[in-house]
This record gives sequence, C-alpha cells and structure tokens, in this order.
Amino acid sequence: MTYLKINADVPVHFTAAGEFISETPWKHVERAMGNYELIIGVNETVYLSEENKSFEVGPDEALLLMPNRTHVGYRESRPGVKFYWFHFELKSEGVLLSEEEMKPEAEEIFSRTHRLWSVHNLYLPQFIKIEHSDRIHILANQILHVANSGYLTYSSVNYLLTSLLIELSEHALQPFASKLIRAQQDVTFVKIAEWTRIHASEPLTVRIIAEKFNYNKDYLARLFKQHTSMGPLEYIHSVRVTKAKELLTRTALSVREIATETGFTDDKYFMRLFRKYENITPTQYRNAYHKTFMNND
Repeated sequence: MTYLKINADVPVHFTAAGEFISETPWKHVERAMGNYELIIGVNETVYLSEENKSFEVGPDEALLLMPNRTHVGYRESRPGVKFYWFHFELKSEGVLLSEEEMKPEAEEIFSRTHRLWSVHNLYLPQFIKIEHSDRIHILANQILHVANSGYLTYSSVNYLLTSLLIELSEHALQPFASKLIRAQQDVTFVKIAEWTRIHASEPLTVRIIAEKFNYNKDYLARLFKQHTSMGPLEYIHSVRVTKAKELLTRTALSVREIATETGFTDDKYFMRLFRKYENITPTQYRNAYHKTFMNND
C-alpha cells in the first residue's frame, strides 16, 4: 500500500469534480493527467490500472490516482456504474510513503500524550475501503453543489475538498492505533455502539440494547453518557439523522421513504427531530446541496 503525505495547514487546490454515471457497459479511457484524481465508488465496480498496479473500486471504496502516471480501464464496468471524481493539485509537494515507512509515522502520532488536533499532515492511502461512509457521501455532494453553484469565495471548494481528504486520512490512521491505545478504550462499549449503529434503522429501543448485552437500562444509559455525552435514545436518533442526510443528498427518495428507511415509523416525528438536530427541514437540507455536474463519458 502506498500513502500520500501532504501538509494540511493550507487547503488543496480544487480543479474539477463530477458524478459519473453510465447506463451501458463502460471502460475508462487511457490517459495521464498533471494533477491528482480521487475516485469514490457509489454503484457497481470500476476497473482501473495505474502503471503496473490494478484496482477494483466498488461502492464505498476510494482510489487516489497520481499525477503524470498513465491509468486506463482494464475491464468493462457493468451498466449502472456510478462514482464521484475529484481533481486537485497541491500547494506544496506531497511525499509518497510505503506501508513500512507509514508505520513509524503512525506510531509517533499515537504515542503522543495529547493527540487531538496535533497532526498537521494528511495521510492518504492510494486505495481504501471506507467504513461508516455517510459523512463521505455528504461531503462529496456538498463539494459538487458548491463547485456548480457559482460561489464567489475563491477557496470555498478548496476547503470542502480538504475536509473530505481529512476524513479519508482519519480513516487511514485508525488501523495503526497502537495496542496501548486499544487497551485504554472500553472495548465493551465500542461493541455496543457499533451494534447500535448497525441496527439503528430497525425498531430499536433502549430495552432491546440492554437485553442484548445483559445490562440494566440505567447502567447502559451511564455508559452512553460517559462515552458519547448522549443517552442511548439520543445516540440512536443521531445515527438515524446522519443516515437521513446521506440519503437526502444521494438519492431521490421522498422524505417519507427516507423516514421509513432510517427507522422512523412517523414521518412527521422524523421531520421534527431532523429540524431539532440540523435547524432546517429535510427538504431544505436536500435543496441546499442539489447542484452537481454529471457526466457519462
């Protein structure tokens, strides 16, 4: 695995972006560009090779193509293939790190007593499977909207794209967390929170979670408060609203359908709760980020 190390004190320079969709079998043309290209899979699989490396980019997977290297599709994608693409340049030259070179960098980060906001670099893997991709999809749609909305502020898209790269860097760093850091975490709560996140769209209650992990409800509430500053029900709601935000920007589902999809039986209650968390209605949120550039060649 190769990692691109770049300084994050200044934003990257955005050059172009879009949402690619093909309703027929499709294969990427051969080309070499002078800037970086980030591809994030949405539907089906993109088959790309760069120099002597081959990649399969499926849904919720990201591939970073390097400048001045030839890349080409080596196999046809199925009809319905869809992905986001972003072109960008760097203000200062990045450094390519191998897996072995990346390990001491990550170990140094996680050995710090105070790690929060202490890292000035981004570490972007050439290929990554994105876990918990809701935030990535939301940021991607915000970038596409702002890029096509005629914003007057020069760096508007630069900062948004840098935010997307920060999310990918945070994803990439987590597997390197030392055993000491993992030991300090409450492993039991991590399992509870992850199980809750996965099942949040189901008819989930605090009682169901408590019974699943053999805790009483009061103790479970204290665990959630300690680790998330939220009660269990509030945590469920926050997960559902985050998923709803992704569906609002990524799909054409109605608000009622999204309410059902995210676990709400009452769409009016969903709308009230969404407004409470986001200070705008679901429809206003969708309309805020609706502009995008789409291509199919």
